[in-house]
Amino acid sequence: MSVLNTLREQLSCEPLLSATHIFVAYSGGVDSHVLLHALHSVRKEAELDFQLSAIHIHHGLSQHADQWQTHCQQVCSQLDIPFQTANVSVEALPRQSLEAQAREARYNKLVELAPDNSQVVLGQHQDDQLETFLLQLKRGAGPKGLSAMNRGWVSPCPLQPDKQVGFYRPLLDTRQQVILDYAQQHNLKWCEDESNQNTDFERNFLRHDVLPVLQQRWPEISRSVARSAALCAEQQRLLDEVCAEKLKQIQASANSLHLPALKELSQSWLHQVVRYWLSVLGIQSPSLAVLNQLMPEVLDAADDAMPILQWNGWQFRRFDQQLFVIRASLDKVSIHKVWQDEKSIKLPGTMGHLTFIQTKDVQMEDMSQLTVNPNLGPILIRSGAYSVRFKPAGSNHSKPLKQWFKQWKVAPWLRDSVLLVIQNEQVLGLLIEGCWQIAHQGDIYSENEPQCLIKVKHYTSI
Repeated sequence: MSVLNTLREQLSCEPLLSATHIFVAYSGGVDSHVLLHALHSVRKEAELDFQLSAIHIHHGLSQHADQWQTHCQQVCSQLDIPFQTANVSVEALPRQSLEAQAREARYNKLVELAPDNSQVVLGQHQDDQLETFLLQLKRGAGPKGLSAMNRGWVSPCPLQPDKQVGFYRPLLDTRQQVILDYAQQHNLKWCEDESNQNTDFERNFLRHDVLPVLQQRWPEISRSVARSAALCAEQQRLLDEVCAEKLKQIQASANSLHLPALKELSQSWLHQVVRYWLSVLGIQSPSLAVLNQLMPEVLDAADDAMPILQWNGWQFRRFDQQLFVIRASLDKVSIHKVWQDEKSIKLPGTMGHLTFIQTKDVQMEDMSQLTVNPNLGPILIRSGAYSVRFKPAGSNHSKPLKQWFKQWKVAPWLRDSVLLVIQNEQVLGLLIEGCWQIAHQGDIYSENEPQCLIKVKHYTSI
């Protein structure tokens, strides 16, 4: 099927059918250039009313990056297509793929720039799907990995939790030769990334040294592998349906599972459910070797042990008959700050801000916020000091913080990130995982105290 007919068909189906704004992720290469040009042609001939725009991401990884950016801008100007561009910074990190880092930075920027509920279309094609399948096969992937690239998905915006942007690959069933034929037929000029010739990269090695041999022997291999990927994706969806039901039965919180129920699963189902749980959290699953260590080293460890199983910046930890997944570099707060009438105080790491709001509308029973009176003395925000005594609301007793932590079952790795709000050497409240534990108010304020108070809100970004 031709590129134009493929796009006509795709535009008559969801999610593109109801899209009011379609963005082309436009690199300047032949695939995205053909996608942009063909969408422009189809929209014009069929008088479709969706808005078409292009977004170019400038990685700065090539000496020609500025030229590619200029080329993309000129093409969009000639086609009268709105164009925007953005720079992203990509640094080579040890033991991490530069290509993967660039891809993640690119997608994050696309989500940031595209409006809520819009569709970003990508130029990947059937031969790209073949490459992805073979790379996953080389890595020993299961059905999920062998599903290769999804045709469409929705991504949340890291900076705006309520915002979602759709991604779609309308040419995923199209051979690249068909795309090249279209480009030559319409005399298109595109950018050639010199790094695509470097066979030190695994994908380029496949593209230049392996696939030509396979395609010469089996001309239909791209289509056959695409069918296998689709079957793997179908099998994975069925597995996910079962895993979702099993997860409901054993989940204790977003990032923890009930240990006794988890241990009742067979090893195969334990691995599947844990993988599914991590995917829901947006965490890359560990290798099979790591999963094989989970039962003997963590789940079956002695009751008084505090085992840690780590992979790719994440850890499995055990506490209070639950299995937790946490960041390996979980913030350990170090702060000792006296409030100086600021409207906001930035907390360490990724913990967010404390926002101070002056108000006379005081509701002492509102336990979701901490109410303080600055007229009674300086307000100190600090971490640590587990020997400090605290009397929470509803309690008749004062105890050292470390005793409250034990009673409240605060996990050991969270205790270093607890914030204390102190006034006149008395703890007014504790901030634990974004929630307040408020002191017994009768010990702090009286009815005769001024009612012009400050509410402290915490917006966590962990």
